[in-house]
Amino acid sequence: MIELVLAHADLARVRFAHSPIHELVASLLVLQDPSRRLMYDGWLSSVEPRLDGLPLELLTALAPPGRYLPVFLFPAPAVPRPRLADELEAVIASPPAVVRAELDMVWERRPLPSGLRPLYEDPAAHLPAVAEALRRYWEVAVLPVWPRLQAVCALDLTYRMERFADGGLARVLADLHPELAMDGDRLRIDKPHICHQCYDLAGAGIVVVPCAFAWPCLLVDCCGVDQPALVYPPRGVAQLWEEPSAEHADPLMALVGRTRAVLLATLDLPRTTTQLAGQLGLSPPAVSQHLKILRDTGLVGARRRGRMVLYQRTAAATALLETVRSSEQAG
Repeated sequence: MIELVLAHADLARVRFAHSPIHELVASLLVLQDPSRRLMYDGWLSSVEPRLDGLPLELLTALAPPGRYLPVFLFPAPAVPRPRLADELEAVIASPPAVVRAELDMVWERRPLPSGLRPLYEDPAAHLPAVAEALRRYWEVAVLPVWPRLQAVCALDLTYRMERFADGGLARVLADLHPELAMDGDRLRIDKPHICHQCYDLAGAGIVVVPCAFAWPCLLVDCCGVDQPALVYPPRGVAQLWEEPSAEHADPLMALVGRTRAVLLATLDLPRTTTQLAGQLGLSPPAVSQHLKILRDTGLVGARRRGRMVLYQRTAAATALLETVRSSEQAG
């Protein structure tokens, strides 16, 4: 059991962020865990053929499933939307003593894998190679789906911030994850196999970090950090890897046209113009034109999140799709 003791000052230091390196590290756990295959099969099927030649042995030794994860591998986000390059620089700057201590905790007095021995003996000399391995893996495995991850996590963060405005931190955390519960001034996290610690935050606050690759786990960064982070699977993650079903869109084609029908079937989750263009094999200007028509008719809504504009079908469009499907089933 992990306990975080909250003071009034901690409520003023609750932050929300979405981190590239957290998604990267969590995806490494997915690669190694057959029990997650059902949820992530779409991503795994597309990425596994492209992994040859990557230094996976090093990366999976750093992040083995079911064990303590080294904090230096995924620094807490300093800003709401950090850049991977900045996070990798933070990895390279990790103090050598911290790296050794964290590796000791990961492997719990077991023999260190041979691939990690150089890093353990001289962290400063070998951390740049670790960062380069992470960057290469990112480009192959995570970058192609990054817009999709951003979209679903941005929507979840909007939901969390609305709940924070409604009822404070307790309301934010109420449905965050079943392993987490508020009890007075204590945040209790049921992780008996990870560590047994009680931390007095003393005004440090908490970072709340949605991570699409975290399902079904709640990851907690609390040991040896300035500000603890709660890394959790966002709402809508179950639909994240589903591709639009053509048969669902077919009955709408005569009404709105094939491309706009497929767009409506796709926009159950928020997506950007760039993401939609990549998924549907269209140019971004063509997607923008179709989205404008759908917005003008009240079938698609738009929400700005930082520099991104996220599009999602409206309740009216969902009702239209459900009516079409019901009619189809009725014959």
